[in-house]
Amino acid sequence: MIKTVTLNHTVLGDGTPKICVPVVGRTREEICSQAAEIAAVEPDLVEWRVDYYEDIFVPEKAEKTLRDLTEILKEIPVLFTFRSSLEGGEKEITAQAYAELNIWAASQQGVALVDVEGRRADLDSRALVAAIHEAGTPVVVSNHFFHETPGTEMLVQIFQELEDTGADILKLAVMPENEMDVIRLLQVTTELREKTEKPVITMSMGKLGVVSRISGSLTGSAMTFGTVGAASAPGQLPVKELRKILGCL
Repeated sequence: MIKTVTLNHTVLGDGTPKICVPVVGRTREEICSQAAEIAAVEPDLVEWRVDYYEDIFVPEKAEKTLRDLTEILKEIPVLFTFRSSLEGGEKEITAQAYAELNIWAASQQGVALVDVEGRRADLDSRALVAAIHEAGTPVVVSNHFFHETPGTEMLVQIFQELEDTGADILKLAVMPENEMDVIRLLQVTTELREKTEKPVITMSMGKLGVVSRISGSLTGSAMTFGTVGAASAPGQLPVKELRKILGCL
């Protein structure tokens, strides 16, 4: 039985995979402009990729931008994500600064969910997840491979490590080198659904892996990422197309 995660009116882990759209603006103005376009298509969630934002390390500016963002999005939940350069993000960040930023985010009223990179070697992910939980915010713990898809045994081990952090949702994104890489990820995702009580999010990136972004109803992946304008990862589909496809499955 999956322990669903409820964010406003969005329930992760139940029903059709939920659609999340990234905001990747570098300035407050770009962020607000993107948010307005995204709000018009009414996705289930919005991911604020704060590693793109030029003033994320200036607290008063970050707070103002977050307030503006949530005012535009209204009831659409915000997933706060600093994707470090270690996992394909836009900025380098020390483990201490990363932890402090995510704990700060968890305390902000406009943040519904926080992403934590669960296998960063210099980070105590379990302690960070606990601190975010103490602030009353759920956590999606993630791991990204932008150049390969690990072997099946390694995929299973990665999910176990992610689950051991105590996070609420488990996320894994990989890059396929061939069709079998995509099939293996789908198979592991399907099998994992029977072993964990937590919602799982998986995706095989790039054109080759597009099928993984629309097959969550079959495999159990609880969320998929779509675009309104700029993408945050290769292979993301426009929201209108994604919604139409999911509605047919």
